[in-house]
Amino acid sequence: MGLGVPLAMITGWFLAQFINADPQANSLKSSLEAKALNQVRRDQRLAQLARANPRDLHWRLLLAREKFQKNDLEAANRELITLQALWPNHPEVQDLKLLLDVGTERQASALKQALKRFNQQPNGQRLTFGLRLADLQRLTQKDDAAIATYQVIAAETPNDIRPLLALALLYRDKGEIQQSQQLLISVRNRVSISKKDKLALDQLAVRWALEAARKIEVSETELQATEFGQRVKEQVGETQEP
Repeated sequence: MGLGVPLAMITGWFLAQFINADPQANSLKSSLEAKALNQVRRDQRLAQLARANPRDLHWRLLLAREKFQKNDLEAANRELITLQALWPNHPEVQDLKLLLDVGTERQASALKQALKRFNQQPNGQRLTFGLRLADLQRLTQKDDAAIATYQVIAAETPNDIRPLLALALLYRDKGEIQQSQQLLISVRNRVSISKKDKLALDQLAVRWALEAARKIEVSETELQATEFGQRVKEQVGETQEP
């Protein structure tokens, strides 16, 4: 047994002790129980819809994704077998297989097949799959390959900001704050971006810079090197005031 289940059990035990020991936590307990019940009902409903509509890709795919997101990989793979039998060439079925292959002995082959599919699609028409491919590359610790994929699809679809935002997030996660900020600036300065979106990007850039400043020792010179540096510096000062 891996660490995931024991840690989850320990966390659940401590939460239960807290709830039982504190009478004021009854509302929290009720909320958690309601959420768990709703999730069970959702799972049951999805299973019923999938059984009632065996030839409907939508419900079967939703059920498989639900199992995958809950880390019930055995159940997700069972659903995948049915999906592959009925819709072997459907892109979303193939994408699910790629996700389930990550972390297994089939991972290398899955990535190779995904890259082949990407290269076979026409330029300018592979944005959605390109984003998925880059996600898979990130999941398998191939950040350089993911960066290259994001750059390709960003160049092919210049009117869509998703590849650049995803690339900015990748750099943020790698701790490369300047590259991340530069990408956010390039998106922000586009004519097509509304004032509301510009404000949202400003706030995102400030938050990411603050997170980086707290997690690693970012020098004042490096912080001020970004377009949002002064704003970040002011907010850091505000958070440090008593």
